[in-house]
Amino acid sequence: MNIFKSKSLLKSNLSTVLLFSIILNTGCALFQKPNTSHSNDQSKSDTSSGNTSSNEYTQDGDLEKFRLSQNQNGTNTTEIGEQELETIPTEINESVEMWIRYFQGRGRGHMERYLARSTRYEALMKKVLRDNKLPEDLFYIALIESGFSSSAFSHASAVGYWQFIRGTGKRYKLQINKMVDERRDPVIATQAAAEYFKDLYGMFNSWYLSMAAYNVGEGRVLKAVRKYKTKDFWELARHRRALPKETDNYVPKFIAAKLIAKNPDKYGFEGIDYMTPIEFDHMTYAQPINLRQMADKMNINYEDFKDLNPKFKGEIAPLDADNKLSLRIPAGTSEIAMTAAQNSIASIVDFVPDQNDTQEYKVRRGDSLASVARKYRTSVAFLREINDFSRKKRIKVGQRILVPDRTPLKDRSQVAGRKKKETSDKKNSDFYVVKKGDSLASIAEKFNLSVHELSRANNLKRKSRLRAGVRLVIPKDI
Repeated sequence: MNIFKSKSLLKSNLSTVLLFSIILNTGCALFQKPNTSHSNDQSKSDTSSGNTSSNEYTQDGDLEKFRLSQNQNGTNTTEIGEQELETIPTEINESVEMWIRYFQGRGRGHMERYLARSTRYEALMKKVLRDNKLPEDLFYIALIESGFSSSAFSHASAVGYWQFIRGTGKRYKLQINKMVDERRDPVIATQAAAEYFKDLYGMFNSWYLSMAAYNVGEGRVLKAVRKYKTKDFWELARHRRALPKETDNYVPKFIAAKLIAKNPDKYGFEGIDYMTPIEFDHMTYAQPINLRQMADKMNINYEDFKDLNPKFKGEIAPLDADNKLSLRIPAGTSEIAMTAAQNSIASIVDFVPDQNDTQEYKVRRGDSLASVARKYRTSVAFLREINDFSRKKRIKVGQRILVPDRTPLKDRSQVAGRKKKETSDKKNSDFYVVKKGDSLASIAEKFNLSVHELSRANNLKRKSRLRAGVRLVIPKDI
């Protein structure tokens, strides 16, 4: 859902999903026999970074309809997570080897960062997966989705370690509101991802198809399996129109990154400066807390404190639905934390603007906090406050920030200078000639861009189809 998602919902009625689920679970001869020509290495597994899985074709009703159809056929779907699920196969083929070469070459910097971060969360996330009786290797999905960054944010508004879009996050009971986003929490979001994977595996009985569905949505994968009459992911990937190219690449990317992460020296990743595992204690409070004040009183770094509690969007940690607040604190600091919290009780009304008073703004090229503040007739300090930015924080193109909910003033200097800027942009750009089989996603990935950045540079819409021979502008210094 590290390296990138917006999409349409697939409509499927109950009778169609019922029929399809019966076919999937009875092994009807209608389906082709899985291709067994790939070499298989069950001892390896791992992945790589930052794809923005889109879940674009997910329809929240699909899984509920599937559960209903299963129950009508006498299958107790609630038992899926109660037994140990089979391990994830590691099939090595040309696509996997291509991704290994990518991570060793152009994507090496990304992989080195993600490997370094992985040890901070590995024990924590793998425990959640084990508790859910899932293969631990699913941990590496988070590596390719977000690079283990709580602040990862895709072009399709997928957020956090496991890159949940809002709809799927809500479906799996993640709290997402103005003050809290549990998609950014390494424990809570991993539990939601585990529940989602259990549902997907119960639907497809295949880890590769489950991963594909995690990336593009179960509705789209169901449609492809039904249309091409196969449950073999590699067979679907050979049909160019069966699944998006990003999804065709998702499983081989996972396998390649898994192999590297499990044996980095073998693949040339020696000397990684691995982070120490995250450690913390829990404290429960009956009042909302100002995290910045509490960190100051505990004499700890505020950013480090927020890193333990990334689900809170700002410096205020509110009470949950049970009128409690559970905070993670550095291990062994419970006594000082209790005293500090008593002197850091927050009034949410004083610190956080009403939801109706703010809106999202997407940062454009040339923007700064000062120019955005002028545009929305506010101060830089207020923008820093509602977005929880430190004094040294710089905004980036494509980033979404909170601004006052008012009509912006027109920035005449920006409008007047736009044409000159476009001209200079082209002078600072490279070009790429589209080849057969290319897509916006694959080209953007090749040049370490987002699809949005590539589309914007070429005045393309997201659904634009590329023709071989077309020359695209590849922007630099974004």
